[in-house]
Amino acid sequence: MLGLRNNADLRPVIWVCKYYLISYLAWTYEDYFRHSYLLSFLTLLVISYYSFAGATITHNTMHSKVFHNKWANRIWQVLLSLTYGHPVSSFVPGHNLSHHRYTQLPQDPMRTSKLRFRWNFLNGLLFQPIVAGDVFKADVRYINMQSKINTARAQEFYTNCMREFSFVGLTTIILLVLDPRKFFSYVWFPHFFAQWGIVSMNMLQHDGCDVVPSLVREDAMDNWNGSRNFVGPLINYLTFNNGYHTIHHIHPTMHWSRLPEEHERVVKPKIHPSLDERCMARWGQARQRCCCLC
Repeated sequence: MLGLRNNADLRPVIWVCKYYLISYLAWTYEDYFRHSYLLSFLTLLVISYYSFAGATITHNTMHSKVFHNKWANRIWQVLLSLTYGHPVSSFVPGHNLSHHRYTQLPQDPMRTSKLRFRWNFLNGLLFQPIVAGDVFKADVRYINMQSKINTARAQEFYTNCMREFSFVGLTTIILLVLDPRKFFSYVWFPHFFAQWGIVSMNMLQHDGCDVVPSLVREDAMDNWNGSRNFVGPLINYLTFNNGYHTIHHIHPTMHWSRLPEEHERVVKPKIHPSLDERCMARWGQARQRCCCLC
C-alpha cells in the first residue's frame, strides 16, 4: 500500500497529512477564531500535538525506513522536517550514533546527568534547551565530516541533510515574511514544543536508570534496567509506541508496531517492575511530589 514497507505506517502518513491540513486551516482562517481565547488555545494545542507527533514519527523513521522507494523516503524526510522544524537526518549523529551507542555515558550529548537541579520540575523544563547546544555542535561536526568522505553513503547522507536544511530554512523565511505573528503562533511554537517534547520524554525514560559503564554493545544489550517504559495505551497511541523504550534500545531497527508485543515477550520478564509505568504524567507528578518532600 503506497509503497510502504509496513502497512502500519499508513497511520503516520495520515498524521503528517493532518498536521499540514490543520496548520493550513489555522493560518488561512484565523479570523474566524482568533477573538476566542478558548478556540485559539485549542488550535495551538492541536497543532502542537501534531508537530510533536511528527517528531515521534521522525524518530521511528530514522530507525526504520518507511518506503521501499529511495526517493519516496527522501521526500518523506523533507515533509517530516517541516512538521517539527528540524532536518530529520540530524537524528543520525545526535541520536542513533551517540545516544544509542553511548547511552548515559560522557559521549552521550543527551545524558541526564547534565541537569541536577534539586527541584525536578526544572530538570524537565530546561533539559532540552540546555542539551540542544551540545547536540547541535555534534550534528554540525558529523555533517561536516560526512561531506569530506568520498563514499556513496556519506555523500547521500550529506545531500539529504542539505536538502532538508534548505527546505526548512526557505520555508521559515517565507512564512516569517508573510506574517511574523502567525509564524510564531502556528509554526515556531509548535515546532519548539515538538523538539522539547521528544527530548524531554527521552530524558524521563533514562533518568535514574542503570548505566552500563562499558562501551561493549553486548553489555548494553544486557542492560534491561537502562530505560523506563511508559506502557499505557493512550500515550503509545499518541506517540506511535515511543513509550516502549527498553526494547527499542535493545533492537533499535525494530518496527514501532512490534514494540508492545516484544516488550511483553522479551523485556517484561527481565526488567525491574518499577521501570514499567502505565502513565507518564502520573509518574512525573509523583516524582515531583517526592522531590519536593526531600
